[in-house]
Amino acid sequence: MHESFIETKSITSYWQFLRMINWYEPWLIGLCGFHAICLLIIVVTRGYHNIQILLFVGLLLCIYCAEYINQLAAEKWQLFAEDQYFDSRGMFISTVLSFPVIINCCVIVGIWLYESIYLLKICVKRLKKARIEQHKKTENDDKKKTE
Repeated sequence: MHESFIETKSITSYWQFLRMINWYEPWLIGLCGFHAICLLIIVVTRGYHNIQILLFVGLLLCIYCAEYINQLAAEKWQLFAEDQYFDSRGMFISTVLSFPVIINCCVIVGIWLYESIYLLKICVKRLKKARIEQHKKTENDDKKKTE
């Protein structure tokens, strides 16, 4: 067994697993920066639906490819990491890639729901205004007929 491998029997909880990760490795800092930049782009482009759709699909493709990324990273980890984190079950890749991407996708969906509710309120107000105007018009017509 390689000296940098972590004995899986020594990990008893998810929090212990997170503590065993060296979060100061440059590629992990870059990955965290990628997630932060994605979140910033999501918030900044909240009014641009086409950009958000492309971002949403791109993020979902990252999740879809996570298994392939995990396999490739498990084979080539010496090129970019100090330790071998990439397990066959995908716990590490799910933690550092898939989970934050899912959070970003949930933020996009939340923005879309908020905008839908806002547009629905505008439509309801317009319908109410149109009904009030129609009601006033019929009252005016009735008054003219009685005169």
